[in-house]
Amino acid sequence: MRSDGFDQRRLAIGAIVAALFAIVAYVAISFVAVIVFAVFLYYAVRPIYRTLERFDLPRRVRALLALVLFGIPFLVLLAYTIGIIALETQAFIETYDVQDQVLEQALEEFDLTGIDLDELTTVVSEAVSQASLGLLFVSMTGAISVIGATVVQLLIVVVLTYYMLIDGPRFVGWLLENYDESGVLKTYVDAVDPELSMTLFGNIVNVFITAIVGVITFYTYNAFAPAAVAVPFPALLGALAGLGSLIPVVGIKLVYVPLTVLLAVNAWLTGDLSLLIPVGVLFAVSGVVVDFIPDFFIRAHISGEQTHTGLLLVAYIVGPIVFGFYGLFLAPILLILVINAVFVFVPYVITGEPPDARQSRLPEYSDDSGSVIEDSDEYEPVVATDE
Repeated sequence: MRSDGFDQRRLAIGAIVAALFAIVAYVAISFVAVIVFAVFLYYAVRPIYRTLERFDLPRRVRALLALVLFGIPFLVLLAYTIGIIALETQAFIETYDVQDQVLEQALEEFDLTGIDLDELTTVVSEAVSQASLGLLFVSMTGAISVIGATVVQLLIVVVLTYYMLIDGPRFVGWLLENYDESGVLKTYVDAVDPELSMTLFGNIVNVFITAIVGVITFYTYNAFAPAAVAVPFPALLGALAGLGSLIPVVGIKLVYVPLTVLLAVNAWLTGDLSLLIPVGVLFAVSGVVVDFIPDFFIRAHISGEQTHTGLLLVAYIVGPIVFGFYGLFLAPILLILVINAVFVFVPYVITGEPPDARQSRLPEYSDDSGSVIEDSDEYEPVVATDE
C-alpha cells in the first residue's frame, strides 16, 4: 500500500511537471521567432563577450558591452535594412505590376516580428487620408500599438541574449551535472555548441555582411553613375547578393554579373559608349568588394566546415519556405541538432554505451584527392564555468 501510494504521488507530481512543461512549450511556440533570433544573436555576440574576458571584467559588464558594441547596433541596422528592402520590393511589384500570389505571400513571410503589414498599411492610409482628428487619433493609436509590439519583441530578444551570455553556460553545466550520469548529453552538447557557433556566427553573419556591403556599393554607384546605367532597386539586389553568398564561389556572381551585363546592353542601346566605363567600374568593384572580400576573407575567419555545405544550403532554402523568415535561422539549427543526434544519440540507443569521441563524422571522409579531412578546431566547452 505504501509503495502504491508513493507511486501515485510520483505520478501526480510527474503530471504536474508535464503540465508545466506543456505550458512553457506553448509559450515558446508563440514566441518561436523571438527565441530563434535570440539564439542567433547569442552566438553572434559570444565571441565579443569572450574576448572581453581578457580585461578581467565581470560577466554582467562583458554581456552589456557585447550587446551595446555589436548586438543592439546589429539589430537596428538589420531592421533598417529590412525596411528599405521591403519598400523597394513593394516598389518593384508596383513598377512591373507583379500580382503573383506566391511573391505576395513571400513578402508576408519576410516580416521578422509578425507585424500585420496590411493592418499597418491601412493605419497609415487612414492617418493620411482622413481629416477627422478623431480618426487620426485612432489611426495613430493603432500604429503606436504595432510599433510598440515590435519594440517589446526586440526587448525580449536583447534580454534573452543577455541572460544566455551570463547564465547560459552555468545552467547547462548544472543540468548536465544532475541529469547526465552517462555523459552522452555532454557529448551531444559539446558537439552541437561549436557547430551552432560556426554556422550562425559564420554563414549567417556572412550573409548580412555581404548584403549590407552590396547595398552600400550599389547606392554609392548610383550616386555617381548616369541615370541610364543606374542600378535598379539597389537594396533589393544587395539583399539578393547576400543570400547568394550561401552558394560558395558562384552565388554572388549570379547577381552582379547579370546586372552589369544588362546595364552594358542598356548603355550600348543608348549609343553612348562612354556609359560602358561606369558599368565596368561597377563590375570591378562588385567583384572585389561584394564578392571577393566577404567570400574569401570574412568566411575564412568566421565560418566552419564541419556541417555539410550542401545540407546547409538546402536548410537555408527550405527554412524560410516552411517557417517564414525566421526559418533562415531555425532550419540550420534543426539541421545541426538532427545531424549530431544521429552521431551521438543513435549509437547510444543501439549499443547502450556513450559514443566514442573518435567516431567517424561526415566531414572526415576523403575529398576528391583521396586525402582524409579531419576537423581539429578547438572551442570552449559550453559547460565551462564563466567566472
